[in-house]
Amino acid sequence: MPTLSARAHTLQESPIRKLDLTAMRFPEVRFHRLNIGQPDVPTPGPLLEAIRAFQPEVVAYGPASGLPACRDAAAAYHSRWGASLQREHVAVTTGGSEALLFAFAAMCDPGDEILVPEPYYTNYNGFGTVVGVTIRPIATRLEDGFAIPSDDVLDGLVNERTRAILFSNPGNPTGAVYGRDELERIIRWAARKDLFVIADEVYRRIWFDTPPTSALELGAPDHVVIIDSLSKTYSACGIRLGFLISQNGELMEKVERLGQSRLGPQPLAQHVGIAALGLPEDYYEHIRHIYRERVDAMMQAVTAVDGVRANRPAGAFYSMLDLPVDDADAFARFLITDFRLDGESVVVAPGGGFYADPARGRSQIRLAAVLERDRIERAAEILAAGIRAYGA
Repeated sequence: MPTLSARAHTLQESPIRKLDLTAMRFPEVRFHRLNIGQPDVPTPGPLLEAIRAFQPEVVAYGPASGLPACRDAAAAYHSRWGASLQREHVAVTTGGSEALLFAFAAMCDPGDEILVPEPYYTNYNGFGTVVGVTIRPIATRLEDGFAIPSDDVLDGLVNERTRAILFSNPGNPTGAVYGRDELERIIRWAARKDLFVIADEVYRRIWFDTPPTSALELGAPDHVVIIDSLSKTYSACGIRLGFLISQNGELMEKVERLGQSRLGPQPLAQHVGIAALGLPEDYYEHIRHIYRERVDAMMQAVTAVDGVRANRPAGAFYSMLDLPVDDADAFARFLITDFRLDGESVVVAPGGGFYADPARGRSQIRLAAVLERDRIERAAEILAAGIRAYGA
């Protein structure tokens, strides 16, 4: 039998999606899916209208870095945070995932390292594995609001193979928000070390008290790279449209070449993107209200469960929960295969997959407040009953 690559054998299974196939074996059960950041908020009408209006005679290839009109729309939109962005500062990608993959490939050689505050979005590991890059964790703690540690701590993690520091702001899976002072410090530190700063700002518009600071606001244009996408903000996960944004001309020229190797992003998605980026400001106020209500409901419900500790998200719609269980992965499977409350159960994301060392998240899960309030409250009720049953 032919041998597969070491890369294939080391690809991490996603804790977010790995239980979905198991849940599909039980079609009779009503599962409340809090494992995947797939909102049930209706996709805005202008985006759906853009889909219906897309009627070309030929669905043709587009430019590698995106249609000029889409790049212009993204540059204008992101110029709210970065001074005078132009078309050449934007590459349109197939989702934020491809933007991250392109950033890794353009910045790093096999064996290089990227620093990431932990717990982190699990697919960072997958992208690193594909291009031969090691994700090196920066330990953070729930008790400290997942703050990035001091420069002295960061200095101790840097070696000759370190190429970048990557973080999501607001955070996935933590819901943490980094403000101006913290980001200024990180960008100054990275510039001193001559490292790239990859700011994953996919959730930038979803915050509850204080808006996150965009890395675009803070200078160091040769160092800063922004990742964005339509998925969460516009409830358009399936359209698969993202953006890589940087004023580093050499980097953007290499990203263009990476784009040429896969031809071009989907033209229909780009027309939808133009519609999304032109939505008025009151749209963002509307979605913040929706997610604030859902996060409030989730936190009120889960923190009332005996033995559960959780961080309150300041942005995005995720929370990491520490449970009174010995193995959160086994518990998550138990909820799907064994536990029922009046024919219902919950799908959660086990916490180990959000760490370089899964043992650090052994008693944790991530929840996503992506369902309507009554379903979130019901899911928390089921979760509490499941914890009691699992302990028994």
